Amino acid sequence: MATFVLVHGAWHGGWCYRDTAKALRDAGHTVFTPTHSGVGERSHQNHESITLETHIRDVCGVIEWEELNDVILCGHSYGGMVITGVADRMAGRIKALVYLDAFVPENGDSLIGLINKALPPEVAAVFVGGFRASALEGRSGMMQPIPAEVFQIAPANRAWVDRRCVPQALATFDMPSLLSGDGAKIAHRVYILADAWDPSPFRHFAAKFDGAPGWRVTKLPCSHDVMVDLPHELARELLTLA
Repeated sequence: MATFVLVHGAWHGGWCYRDTAKALRDAGHTVFTPTHSGVGERSHQNHESITLETHIRDVCGVIEWEELNDVILCGHSYGGMVITGVADRMAGRIKALVYLDAFVPENGDSLIGLINKALPPEVAAVFVGGFRASALEGRSGMMQPIPAEVFQIAPANRAWVDRRCVPQALATFDMPSLLSGDGAKIAHRVYILADAWDPSPFRHFAAKFDGAPGWRVTKLPCSHDVMVDLPHELARELLTLA
């Protein structure tokens, strides 16, 4: 049986994988859905000093302390930044990487830098300007969640997502990825594009890796929150790696 570690995106928590994790467990697999410091059930730890490094260590800690190997590591959205850092440090324990409508950084890339690369300048400016303006409110350093409607999440699921998402430190989006290149040793990589919402920066990455050695690119017809809107379809896609 396979071991899955499912990593959420910004403002979310492990809660967002509820139905996908159940489907994988019902199929007999081991599943971990860690929540990053400062969000979800760990929102009491919220602080402007939390960075991408904090969240990479969160996930590395789960893999280390649960003594996991041959991990299928999936990261959604901002979680792509996190799993890339984890893979760079723990390549020997990772069987496959799955980028779920996610950012894929190279050494030195920050999430904000990748938004500027992946979207037209006028669209990127709206997103980045919104992050910085939100963090300036009350000089909190915290970004308010993007509403579920913007990500075109199914109307029936929007209230659930909006009430569970919480602010996240701007520093997590500003910190560059610091990578040695060891993650390149992982042979199996999948990119899953959520193909029913725009303006999406993730089309940039799907196009970049389509046909690249070691990559398989696939699409699902849904909003950005694939695990919320199509949890069982996502589980079936993940099971192809088991």
